[in-house]
Amino acid sequence: MAEAAQNIRDIVETTKAYYDGPADEIYRDIWGENVHIGYFEDPKTEDLQTAMHRSNVKQADPVNLQPGELILDVGCGYGALARFLAKNYGTRVLATNISDKELDWGRELTQQEGLEDKVSFEWADFHDLQYDKDTFDYYWSQEAFLHAVDKRKVLDEAHRVLKPGGKLVMTDLLVRDGTPDEDREIIYSRVNSPDMWDGHHYVEALKDIGFTIERHEDWSSNVAPTYGWVRSQLETRRDEFEQRICKERVDDTSQKLQYWVDSANAGKIGWEYFIARK
Repeated sequence: MAEAAQNIRDIVETTKAYYDGPADEIYRDIWGENVHIGYFEDPKTEDLQTAMHRSNVKQADPVNLQPGELILDVGCGYGALARFLAKNYGTRVLATNISDKELDWGRELTQQEGLEDKVSFEWADFHDLQYDKDTFDYYWSQEAFLHAVDKRKVLDEAHRVLKPGGKLVMTDLLVRDGTPDEDREIIYSRVNSPDMWDGHHYVEALKDIGFTIERHEDWSSNVAPTYGWVRSQLETRRDEFEQRICKERVDDTSQKLQYWVDSANAGKIGWEYFIARK
């Protein structure tokens, strides 16, 4: 038990260092305030920001959110989803993260939009949340569980803090069963992930914990266009980023982004959407 807890602490610190380090330069300047997978209608003509806004809409519209409901946003990035939900649905959102840089900029952006009364930010580790049971109407997560050391524990925590009848709304990046270990190692290394599940692992865990899955969709065709767009922007601005974070870091990031594009096109990396009720 002590060894498992130490392993979680080590991975949390590694993930925090990743998002507080040079990755912050690339995420903030290329992705912008929304750091997630885009849902594309036309990858040849749309930019990632348009596609990411559509992702938020497609995740939120089926949920039937009501004004005043309380959402826990886990792994909130810069808080773009939290602000989107507050502005468009009138919800209250507690946005949580382990990256201090992301939390700080999220607070600044929220203040600029005058949403402090609806969106607040706190440091929280989703392996061990500091919130009471039966607290939230919704638990929301976009592409964060791939960083979890113990995904079952994270889902148990989601179930604990949700009110009876509350819902978990999530998307995650997946590595498909049958992907060779050497490919997994390269895929994981780009995002410092300890392990990535396939979709059926989430289905099985959610049901076992006591969730009822109300919606489950495969959105995997959007992974390659997302990372392809990011890589193209990095290469277009290569000189700028080499001066800011060094040539070796840009080379490494570009190569790993291309590997993700190729792996997604080969069916090794997926992206799925779930709504599950407690």
